[in-house]
Amino acid sequence: MGSATHTPVVRTGAAKVRILVVDDEEFLRSIVRERLEIAGYSVEEASNGNEALAMLDGGSPYDVLLTDIQMPVMDGITLLSEWGKRSPGTAGIVMSVKVELDTAVHALKLGACDYITKPFNFDVLLITIESALRKKVLERQLDDYRTNLEQKVGEQTDIINSMYVRSIDAMIKALEAKDFYTRGHSQRVTLYSMAIAQELGVTGQEREDLHRASVLHDLGKIGVREEVLNKPGKLTEMEFAEIVRHPEMAVRILEPIPFFHPLLPAILHHHERFDGKGYPSRLAGRNIPLASRIMTISDTFDAMTSTRAYRKALPVADAIAEIRRCSGTQFDPDIVPAFLACQSKIVISGDVSLPEGFEEAVPTSFRPPSG
Repeated sequence: MGSATHTPVVRTGAAKVRILVVDDEEFLRSIVRERLEIAGYSVEEASNGNEALAMLDGGSPYDVLLTDIQMPVMDGITLLSEWGKRSPGTAGIVMSVKVELDTAVHALKLGACDYITKPFNFDVLLITIESALRKKVLERQLDDYRTNLEQKVGEQTDIINSMYVRSIDAMIKALEAKDFYTRGHSQRVTLYSMAIAQELGVTGQEREDLHRASVLHDLGKIGVREEVLNKPGKLTEMEFAEIVRHPEMAVRILEPIPFFHPLLPAILHHHERFDGKGYPSRLAGRNIPLASRIMTISDTFDAMTSTRAYRKALPVADAIAEIRRCSGTQFDPDIVPAFLACQSKIVISGDVSLPEGFEEAVPTSFRPPSG
């Protein structure tokens, strides 16, 4: 073993470091235990890997695992591998003879902090143990730093995203001020879309993304000239082309902001038609994002039942009849029934109101039973 030339300061005060010595040689275990207890450690023994794992599972965690490599029943390498899965905070140290250095290196790759060759000097063993403990402390500090850093980055990201949302909200308000006839439009489209989503059973992140996309779907109209938005007569071909570009304009505004990326497909395609005759990509059927297929019904219904510069609002009953007529062509035929079914459940609070005659116009077959 070699004799110690000096004894390090004995640990006192705080809870003692717990060490498990694993070796099939009883004499070596006993002498190592004796010297480590003199140095102030709390030491226990095991004769093989299976016994060591049973002691780990049956009690408190150990700070240090000091194990031989060559043992019956379960060798030290297998023990290290299993131990690391159950108690990654333990500092592992392997004991080996010089001819087993390659195996010791393998042990380091499995997570051991260090190795010591037999026969060893006890001063060297004590120094090795203290070094392994310091390494584990540094690892824990690094993990804590990473966790705190991730938390701080998350908090800063939330702040930045909140600033983005406020900025976009200001843009939407500016759009509504620019186009008097769209005031309250985004709120109603959002309300209709969320009611349809509930009827369809859309939940979780998909529902949340639909909500945000509905609020932002017409953001691109901020880039359309005011005289085009408020023109009372028929639009020229060039003016209509300006209107048609508003989904792509919205995407260009939102694309630099990662927070909004999940919403972009829904916003871009909310003017596609189920029959493939919409814009901007002429997508058809299920190739159109579900959120877009929901929003296009909500958007069209609100447009028809709202007064615009070029026409008065249609009666709600006429708008509902038009939605039903266009089921399978402009609108997804599987979503139209959900839109009709959710009408009687929609209530708008605040300064945004439902179109006049809304409740009375709900088809009888979709009204909830009275009483």
